[in-house]
Amino acid sequence: MMNKEATLKTFDMKNLPLVVDVVVPLWSPPIGDSEFKRFNVEYIVRNNISENDYRFELVDSVENLLSAAFFTRKGDSSKVEEWYAKESVRFSDELKNASEMSRTYLTMMDERTLSLMNADDIKMSLFVSRKPGAGSEILNRLCKMLSAHGWKNLCLWTDCDCNWSWYEKHGFTLVQEDSYEPFSSEHEDYKTYIYKKKI
Repeated sequence: MMNKEATLKTFDMKNLPLVVDVVVPLWSPPIGDSEFKRFNVEYIVRNNISENDYRFELVDSVENLLSAAFFTRKGDSSKVEEWYAKESVRFSDELKNASEMSRTYLTMMDERTLSLMNADDIKMSLFVSRKPGAGSEILNRLCKMLSAHGWKNLCLWTDCDCNWSWYEKHGFTLVQEDSYEPFSSEHEDYKTYIYKKKI
């Protein structure tokens, strides 16, 4: 159980590197050096931060980041392409082509999820925990807040590289399961999952 003294706040972008730290081991591409891998993962993170007021962090009493969650409404956009255009120039065309695979995949899954949403559904686009229990705590607090704001369902997509079964344990229902051919191998399908939870 989390300490109830933890505070829910608007996400501070200075904490973005801490979010990237969590997911670099999980989402790094198979090619490139550590600088490129971090760049590609930061692209994924930034892609999931929309220009809206639905960006949150849970911090402890000394402002250490415990967890973060970002949400997207239909029609929202991010500034990730501006960032990508500026930051990608230092990498070779071969590496940028590899990064394009991530960009294509993210765009497809975002569009697929948004197409299944109603006007009063909101999408959790990124959810990261840095301390055991902090993920459940921020989700519980935010579901109450989102419900009070009139949102009916929380939607998200994830895949087999993430702890997708966590969502089923926390009240989410599987809406759609697919295989993504470009990331699959002859021995294993790369599974994608779209979930929904009534809030």
